Amino acid sequence: MTTLASGIEIGRRALQAQQAALQVTGHNIANANTPGFSQRSVVLENVAGVSNGVGGGVDAVAVTRERDQFLDAQMRVEQQVLGRWQAMERALTGIESIFNEPAGAGSSEAGTIFNEPSGLGLSGSLSRFWNAWQDLANVPESGAARAAVRQEADFMVTTLHQLDTQLADLRGSLDGEVVAQVQEINEILDSLAAINGEIPRAGTDGGAADLLDHRDQLLENLSGRVDISVMEKDNGQVSVLLSGHNLIQSNQAVHLGVRAINQDGLATSRIFFADDGALVPVREGELRGLIEVRDLTIPDFQSRLDTIAASMVQEVNALHRTGTGPTGETGDFFDNAKTTASNIALDDRIIADLNNIAASADGNVGDNGIAIGISALRNDDSLGQLGGDTIEGFFFTLIGEVGARSKEAQTMADNHRLFTSQIENRRQSVQGVSLNDEAAQLVLFQRAYQAAARTVSIIDDLMEVTINL
Repeated sequence: MTTLASGIEIGRRALQAQQAALQVTGHNIANANTPGFSQRSVVLENVAGVSNGVGGGVDAVAVTRERDQFLDAQMRVEQQVLGRWQAMERALTGIESIFNEPAGAGSSEAGTIFNEPSGLGLSGSLSRFWNAWQDLANVPESGAARAAVRQEADFMVTTLHQLDTQLADLRGSLDGEVVAQVQEINEILDSLAAINGEIPRAGTDGGAADLLDHRDQLLENLSGRVDISVMEKDNGQVSVLLSGHNLIQSNQAVHLGVRAINQDGLATSRIFFADDGALVPVREGELRGLIEVRDLTIPDFQSRLDTIAASMVQEVNALHRTGTGPTGETGDFFDNAKTTASNIALDDRIIADLNNIAASADGNVGDNGIAIGISALRNDDSLGQLGGDTIEGFFFTLIGEVGARSKEAQTMADNHRLFTSQIENRRQSVQGVSLNDEAAQLVLFQRAYQAAARTVSIIDDLMEVTINL
């Protein structure tokens, strides 16, 4: 009787174990296309017998995830680099679009898709400004030629203003993205802290596996935003470090904060640790890319536009103030106190009266020495601030660098997208669900369940016979 009862118990354990295995297999199949899901496996353990050397059957003791921690760590590092280059790619594409000029618009010179002379961009306006002075040199007494000089100068000034404003607006937009990123990082940290609190209580029945999958997705998301390192404890909880600062302490999150400071007349956000106020040195991730373009790239390009504006004001005024207009007036052409791309302006006297535009070098109405001299600045590569380049050449160097940096960011982002794809393929070979394998497992567990049920039925029949003896 005792032996038959033991057989019933063995059968019961077998039914429960195979049922658990079938449930896990079904869970795998149901989540075959779920992002971040890790294949589950049931751990079956032999139950030792207590007498006669007969075993006690089988128990399903745990549900485990198929996961490669090395590949997970490698993916997090790669996501940090990818996040940085993708952010720079987007931002530099925005800068490139600012410097792109409409092909052939309003100009006799046909433009091309990328930054070639056209009528509406800065290169086109510079060209027409110099041409207007050459036209004035041809007819130095002409009021219409003077009007054209003022018109083209005003257009060039407006174009410089627009370029600087667009770059400043982009800086402001990137700063807004930095603030939004910090808010999203804090939300992720809160979620990770909550999961940290749940994991020790989740047990081994599969609940912990679902939590760990969610946790790993959050860590990967966080890695794309900022350069974190992760340390996992024996109980499944994680510590998340940023520049050695622990952002997750058990089930408590340390937030990041932002404070605005004035930089180049623009309020920009600096990131700090909320618990001690120390500034966060961001080295990788989307945050790094946004900050790098906001604080380094755009100010560099704005500074170069300022150099163009300052050179234009200095060189044109130096010649113009030595000449005279048709009625003997002298003075500056540009406002000498406004020498940046954001504020360059014509001198008030030029705006007020065309006769204040000087073409003559010797005071004679028909003389064109000043007009010729200013027109010749177009090809002057000895201007001090431009490093041996002409004003137009300096601008072409600038837009060439804009294109080169944008191309570099695109290439690097493409490379790291490929690297992350390769790592993900390797991870899927470990943690991904194979429907063919799961189908085979279903049949295996189904047969085992049926055999266990048959065993219980046979032992039940034997027990009935024994009882009726």
